[in-house]
Amino acid sequence: MKRLVSLCLAVLLLAGATCARADAAVREIYDVDGLRAMANDPAGHYRLMNDIDMGGVDWTPIAFSGELDGGGHCLYNLTVTKPGPDTRVTRDGNKKEYDTTLAGLFSALENASVHDLRLTGAYVNVENDTHCFAALLAGYVNQSVVSAVSVQGRVRMTSHGVMVGVGGLAGFGFGSFDRCDAKIELVFEDQNFDFRCEEFMGGVLACGIAEINACMIDIDGYASCHGYVHNGGLVGMSYHCGTKNTGKPVTNNIIEGRIRFFEDNPDRRAYCEATIGEPLTKPSKTGSNHAAFKSDETKKYDVVLLPEQCAEPSYEETVVPPEGQRWGYTMHRCGGCGYLWTDTYTPPAP
Repeated sequence: MKRLVSLCLAVLLLAGATCARADAAVREIYDVDGLRAMANDPAGHYRLMNDIDMGGVDWTPIAFSGELDGGGHCLYNLTVTKPGPDTRVTRDGNKKEYDTTLAGLFSALENASVHDLRLTGAYVNVENDTHCFAALLAGYVNQSVVSAVSVQGRVRMTSHGVMVGVGGLAGFGFGSFDRCDAKIELVFEDQNFDFRCEEFMGGVLACGIAEINACMIDIDGYASCHGYVHNGGLVGMSYHCGTKNTGKPVTNNIIEGRIRFFEDNPDRRAYCEATIGEPLTKPSKTGSNHAAFKSDETKKYDVVLLPEQCAEPSYEETVVPPEGQRWGYTMHRCGGCGYLWTDTYTPPAP
């Protein structure tokens, strides 16, 4: 009997020690320095412990292959103005390879997990002189799982490349998106007049294959392309891109909004649909997707399509303070065309 009790105690102590070690492996993040430190061990397990103000931070996108538990917390006022230092190979519909730069909170998510995280007032604004994908969360995903992630903000790209795209959550790649939501403004401006670009835009993913379940997307998109357009409320182009990936289920999603675009190209394709723009690799299952979405094509190619309609917008600023559980922010409204955008978010009082 004593031996049995001793054995039980030993097992309990071992289990406790194992749990303690596992818990100790989770690195807690409280501030911007803690976020930056993820780059030193990109395969680690991290947990946000509070909301973090990213305002005024010159953020460099991180390549990440671990787990980030957002704990329901928010990164707010994130600004990204340049891709990360690393590149990845992307492929177009003809399997042609491109060495591509990547921009977002993360440059790349590879075999990673990101969950229970919010991005509020995020702004990714890049001008690329080569091939590039940009999104609020990650420019590139590979076999990664994103769940219960909410993003709100803007992505703008002025492009001089060929293989290019903007997404709400992710740019190029393969992954899973479950119970995510995005309220996003996506703007793509093609400045490469020597070659026809391959342009991709999607509320969840610009190009690739993804399992997308129970996501809510509110998209306001603008694409000015002197090449080939692939735009979708969820995915711009669904395609295996020369990999062994197969179609994934796309179910129970809600999509609303509009993508306004032109395709200045005599070999016109002009894909733009509510769920998937061009399904070269079809989802294994589709169902219960609801869309209040407008594909808005124009044949006027001489004017770049932008949300602001004035040639020289003049903005009036209004500071909206936090109230109750509502966040505060600064609202910028153009007196001429009425276009407005928000930044400088402040959290509710504790």
